[in-house]
Amino acid sequence: MSGAGVTAPDATTQLPPSDGTAGASDLASGLDGLAQLQAYIDRGGPLSPIGETLGFRLVRITRGEAEIAAEPGPHVLNGMGVAHGGYMATLLDAAVACAIHSLMPAGVGSTTVELKVNMVKALPLSAGPVRAIGRAIHTGRMIATAEGRLEDLNGTLYAHATTTCAVLQPRG
Repeated sequence: MSGAGVTAPDATTQLPPSDGTAGASDLASGLDGLAQLQAYIDRGGPLSPIGETLGFRLVRITRGEAEIAAEPGPHVLNGMGVAHGGYMATLLDAAVACAIHSLMPAGVGSTTVELKVNMVKALPLSAGPVRAIGRAIHTGRMIATAEGRLEDLNGTLYAHATTTCAVLQPRG
C-alpha cells in the first residue's frame, strides 16, 4: 500500500510535551496514527528508546507503509561478527508496527502479539546502511497484520517478517 504522507501538524495542533519518543500520551494527542508518526519524523528524534539505543529512525511514513533506516555498527554484532538476529528482528518489528499504526484512528493503538522473522542472509557491517520496510496487509477492529523486508540500499534481502498486532481500542 502506498499513499501520500501527511505534513507536520500546523500551529493549531497541540502535541503533548515529549522527550522525542512515542508513548501513551501520543494516543491522547487527538492525532491519528499517521499524523503521530509524521510528527516524529518532522522532529528528527528517535521513535523510541530502543531506536536511540540501536541507532535507527523512522524516515518515511505513508498510509499503510513505513520505512526504518539504520546503519549497523559494532554495537549490534554477535559473536560471529555479523549483526545479531535480534537486531534484525527489532528493525523489522518497528517497521511493521509503524505500518499498522499509520492506519490507526486517533486514540487507537496496537501492540505486537506475534512476530515471525526469516533471516535469509547474514548482515555484515560491510553491507552499510539498511532499511526495514513494513507494509500493512489487514487492519480490523481487533487484529492487524503486516509484512516487512530488511534490505540494504542495493535491494539485497537479509530478512523478512510477518506480524500480528492486537488493536487497542480506547476504553469507554
